[in-house]
Amino acid sequence: MYSVIKTSGFQYKVAAGQILRLPLQQAEIGSTFTIDQILLAADGAEIKVGQPVVAGAKVSAEILVHGQEKKIMVFRRKRRKGFRRLRGHRTQFTEVVITSVEFGSKKDTIEAARLEFARKRANAFAVRHTPASRPLTRKEKVAQGPKA
Repeated sequence: MYSVIKTSGFQYKVAAGQILRLPLQQAEIGSTFTIDQILLAADGAEIKVGQPVVAGAKVSAEILVHGQEKKIMVFRRKRRKGFRRLRGHRTQFTEVVITSVEFGSKKDTIEAARLEFARKRANAFAVRHTPASRPLTRKEKVAQGPKA
């Protein structure tokens, strides 16, 4: 069973148990949210296409972690003019796991083992990408004194 959802201006094909990176969502880690904009819902035998959305269908997801993608470098130049610009940016994302897909009377949910795996994976990501503490200010470094 799968669905095509629309969120934050993008469309995604999702199934229960799938881990997905969405643009940054304003919600707490561990909270669940429901997506009501289902453009297509299918269960193998029946496919329902919405006009524009499928009535009575919804997808539930749990927020695992917030983070930033790797840096994307953007280089611009104009030939024969000496114009060059190098800029970079890191896009913020929210990683979610799809916990259930509902379509009419049919419902497909995630297994407990898959949900636990997704939570452990997100926790490992957060540990790797979160600094242990904030960096010291110059004033704090001076107060510590010279290193021996």
